[in-house]
Amino acid sequence: MKSKFIVAGAIAGLFVLAGCTGQELHKAQLMEPQGSEFNQNLYHGYIGLSEAEYAEGDYYDSDVFAVRAVALAEGSNVGPEEIEERGLPGDHVAELSEARNRLTAALDAGAAEADPNRAADAQVYFDCWMQEQEENWQPEDITRCRDNFYAALDGIEPAAAPTPVVSKPKPQSVRFVVYFETDKYNIDAEDETVIGEAKAAAEKLGSPIVKISGNTDTVGSSDYNQKLSEMRAQAVAKILEAGNTPVRAMVTEANGELKPALVTADETEEQRNRRVEIILEP
Repeated sequence: MKSKFIVAGAIAGLFVLAGCTGQELHKAQLMEPQGSEFNQNLYHGYIGLSEAEYAEGDYYDSDVFAVRAVALAEGSNVGPEEIEERGLPGDHVAELSEARNRLTAALDAGAAEADPNRAADAQVYFDCWMQEQEENWQPEDITRCRDNFYAALDGIEPAAAPTPVVSKPKPQSVRFVVYFETDKYNIDAEDETVIGEAKAAAEKLGSPIVKISGNTDTVGSSDYNQKLSEMRAQAVAKILEAGNTPVRAMVTEANGELKPALVTADETEEQRNRRVEIILEP
């Protein structure tokens, strides 16, 4: 910040040259603020602080703020008070240091240009807080300056980057396969176990769409296998329905020998093709 604002030593030098305390306010009041809108707002803010301290008989701090106003009117840039410029109570140094860091970060990020009114308010109320905290005997004034500082700061700090919304992965379809003996469509104990697993998965998914697809191998005629695949699909569907499986819809289809898991020659026994597929779609 020292490259951007007039440093504390320069302000102190102006104050020493002022001579007797209580004389700087009138001089500052007669001057016209110069520079940016932010600097002009700072000038008026420091005049206000100087007048308030003068009215309370605190001529020293009245001059401190008036000298800052004079520097601004003469075209200098004036930053917020340095922490070491005040004899602050030890238990308040950390909070004020953090507050100043936040303020200077906002100013460095362009707050003075983007919102010169609130940026000036933030700096003026920070210096007000510093002065009142150094005195440490007017808690209402300390609270007023601190609260007004944070209210202004909240309006000029860069907005935090939004927390990225991590979308939940969409539930995937779940597939179960029931296998049959040659020329059979009855359900055995092993088949019932697989169908029970499908029912449990449907309950976990809520109310999925259940697709039941019956298939055969290539043994037998196409017409016969079409009918056999339908009977296999219906046998599985019947058990799912009897178990009150929660579904949005249950659809059965019979493919005969047209959708083999493993392509074979005609009249070939293949257990992997003698199957019913149960597909749960969330």
